[in-house]
Amino acid sequence: MAIKVPTGQSPPFETVDGKHHAGIIIITAAICLMISLVCLLIRVYVRKFLSPPWGSDDIVLLGATITAVAESIVIFHAASIGFGTDISLLTQNAVDRIQNSLFAADILYLLTLYLSKCCIIAIYSRLTPSTRHMSILRATFGLSTVGIIVSVLVIAVNCEGNKPWVIPGEQCHNLLPRWQAIAALDISTELLLFTFSIGLVWGLQMPISHKVVIMVSFAARLPLIILSALHLSRLKEYTTIKNPSFTAINHSIFTQIHLNYALVACTVFCLRPFMNALTTYYGTAGDSYLGSSSGGYASGSRRQGDTDPYASGRSHDYELGALKGRSGHRASILLTEGPDMGDGTKNGTVICEAVGPAQLGEGRSEGDMGSTHSGSDGSTRMIIRQEMEYSVSVGYS
Repeated sequence: MAIKVPTGQSPPFETVDGKHHAGIIIITAAICLMISLVCLLIRVYVRKFLSPPWGSDDIVLLGATITAVAESIVIFHAASIGFGTDISLLTQNAVDRIQNSLFAADILYLLTLYLSKCCIIAIYSRLTPSTRHMSILRATFGLSTVGIIVSVLVIAVNCEGNKPWVIPGEQCHNLLPRWQAIAALDISTELLLFTFSIGLVWGLQMPISHKVVIMVSFAARLPLIILSALHLSRLKEYTTIKNPSFTAINHSIFTQIHLNYALVACTVFCLRPFMNALTTYYGTAGDSYLGSSSGGYASGSRRQGDTDPYASGRSHDYELGALKGRSGHRASILLTEGPDMGDGTKNGTVICEAVGPAQLGEGRSEGDMGSTHSGSDGSTRMIIRQEMEYSVSVGYS
């Protein structure tokens, strides 16, 4: 039934009714894509002005965003040729083209999820100097790589290209179990990454409240497990009903949310310095150095001519190694005892330090650990210092 358009008005871009749902997927994909692009711009801003230099995780995230954009373009194209329309209203040629487009979108969807995992692995590799941790990360990367290859083969071999595309569950044997295996692998790797983050933070010498903040950033990917399960639950209807061009909309909505949220979760680590600049410095970076993009608690000012100890080699702006006694770093609690005041009372100073990479021969040396002054050289930029005056009374019986 044709829709009557009032005089002077243009017809709607898409109609949503009992036989047309293309408008739903177009709106969902567009909103999700815009959020992902905004998060990418935030990360670029942080890396450019607040917390340089660029790292491997930034490059991987850029690649993941490109694949997400390509996936959205494929979905928009599919909607333009009939995706979301009842199959009874489409020609066979249109149905075949929609089928091929959705197959390409599924491949890009899996590739985006894989690259988002690689981004998190790259972030973890910058957080820890431990050889054992690096071995675990390499194993996780290998598992994810094997997983993406197997996943693509599972949905491609003797499956998605089969014609006619009427009931996908019959056109592709065991289609639902195949996607169940893919979802199980995806969920298992997400749980493995989160478990690794617990082990990474557990041994750090820092207050529990700080550990909780860091764990919240790592836990930002846990909702992906729920989204993966929802995507799988909607897929069951698609595999059994004789109207795939229409029923595929339901699980495609969760596909868009799933892959774009995976990208947003990779940007959580950059939100703290961005919000600090926005609320404290009115969005201008200037010479302010806002610390680590993983939510670090140290801040200072960068002076022209200072040499950034993190500027060479791989970026260390997420580095937590100083809190774990990494070689080249030192964490100390110093007690300096003052002179006797004559009445059995002594003055003293307690200094708690967490120092960044020590550059011997520049500024402080190993013998300067008792100094109560932070200095101004690059090797002392990341000092966290707490000073406390106290007195000790000595009584004699």
